Amino acid sequence: MIDSIKPNEWKRFLWAAIACFIIYAAVDIAPMFASIASGELNTKVIEKSTAESRAAAFAEKQTGLMVKSAKAVHQTDKIMNGYLSKNKLTKTYADKYDSSFPTDTFQVDLKFIGGGSGFVYVHMQSEKIVAWRFLIDGEELSDADKTKEAIAFLTNQSFSGVEFQGNQILANGDWQGQPKTDYAIKDAKLTIHIDARTVDGRTVITKYKPAFTAPDDYVSYVKNQDKIAGFLTGFGYFFMSFVLFILAIIYAVLYRKFTSFKYGIILTIIYFITYIIMNLNVLDGIRASMGEADMAGAQTTITAIVTVLLTIPMAGAIYISLIAGDGLWKAQGRALWPRFGQKGYGDHVWRSVGLAYLFAIILFALQSVIFIALRLTIGTWDTSDATQSPYNMSILWLMPVLAWAAAISEEAVFRFFGIGLFRRWFKNTFAAALLPTFFWALGHVMYPFYPSSTRLIELMIIGLVFSFIFVRYGLITSMFTHAIFNSVAVGLSLLTIGTAPNIISAIFFSVLPVLIAFALKYLSHKKEKKPSVTTTPPLEQL
Repeated sequence: MIDSIKPNEWKRFLWAAIACFIIYAAVDIAPMFASIASGELNTKVIEKSTAESRAAAFAEKQTGLMVKSAKAVHQTDKIMNGYLSKNKLTKTYADKYDSSFPTDTFQVDLKFIGGGSGFVYVHMQSEKIVAWRFLIDGEELSDADKTKEAIAFLTNQSFSGVEFQGNQILANGDWQGQPKTDYAIKDAKLTIHIDARTVDGRTVITKYKPAFTAPDDYVSYVKNQDKIAGFLTGFGYFFMSFVLFILAIIYAVLYRKFTSFKYGIILTIIYFITYIIMNLNVLDGIRASMGEADMAGAQTTITAIVTVLLTIPMAGAIYISLIAGDGLWKAQGRALWPRFGQKGYGDHVWRSVGLAYLFAIILFALQSVIFIALRLTIGTWDTSDATQSPYNMSILWLMPVLAWAAAISEEAVFRFFGIGLFRRWFKNTFAAALLPTFFWALGHVMYPFYPSSTRLIELMIIGLVFSFIFVRYGLITSMFTHAIFNSVAVGLSLLTIGTAPNIISAIFFSVLPVLIAFALKYLSHKKEKKPSVTTTPPLEQL
């Protein structure tokens, strides 16, 4: 029997959703669009192909060599962006220094005909070449000549009349210097690295890397936080997910009489496809995270192959969690995952999606309030991450696909099976929700928020709300809520970037749950209305 949702259940949450929508619009949406309208948030980014052409032309002029290939990825200075965010200096930096020393660029990886490689950094709005490094053959200059060439080059750039301090030749052969005055923002100072060598009888500046460097205490703090987050993710999320997988196998066998191994196949296939699409779509982000590694392309290819192979056991874990969860809940007298074909299934799905949109709105407002509270209490700040950048998506409009991969996997493992398992052990639903919610939250602590406890606190609260939705209204409602919550969040990012494909994708994936629910309702009602098939016994048996 289906744990039914009352026809007017949505009315219980309507006014809460309206109030939360007003809060979310005031706190997040309105400021975002105001920033776009004022030009503070510049969304007019050049195409990667433009950056590649610009970088190739510059490299050929600078080195005299012909470029064989060029590949652009979005590169970001995570440390400096975080420092600016923490000290509320992002706009100040953008106004004063971004035109020449941007913290976000297109890093173009180059290969030259005949050997050699290089990295050219292109401003994402102006197309200006802001830094480069060429790994080419040439004759090394003496320290004195290199220093002379570096100063002459800087004078011809935008540093005419600027005195430098701390000038030295580093162990790697780079000339390093810092301007004596200006070129500082709070405790972060501009440091310039230059290298030069003789190529075919002429001096070539093979490296020019200016960058603001955050103070050592901030860098040390961030590295320590990343180390803590890495441990929490490794042990608390990955290891415990593996433990849950083993337990799911055991309980799927123990409770097999309450369920069927035919269940969950379609959801598992959807997860498998969406997860592969999601991971292959972010390969540029993985490549960017490797920095100036000469073998970044090959390493990225290996990563793609390993990811596809790992998706198979991960899909298996989702499948077995669905089976074990179904058995556990039915053994406890709850049918939280209705089956297509059961009486009332179509109405249940339709009412689930209606509730899910209301719950998603409430969660958006709750998340905004949580972050405001965390900023005021523990000083939370955020930063950038090349692996999660929309500009590192191979096909940007497919970005919302990740919403469905996360919704299916996380609701199946941590809500459906996790809560069902611990409820069986603890005999208390709230206590049963705590541990799987904790494990789930630990899987998000490596996101670019500091301190590393930020997302743990946020997602413990959000996760318990998801747990309430699941236990009260079933797996379909919680899965829809999760998918809508993620889809709309990603969709807003696509809307800020613009272009027709991104806008259409944002709208489509935001309303996709309605289309799915309507189709399932229609097909379910059609199946329920089918007359039962009867056969007439043969005449001789009458």
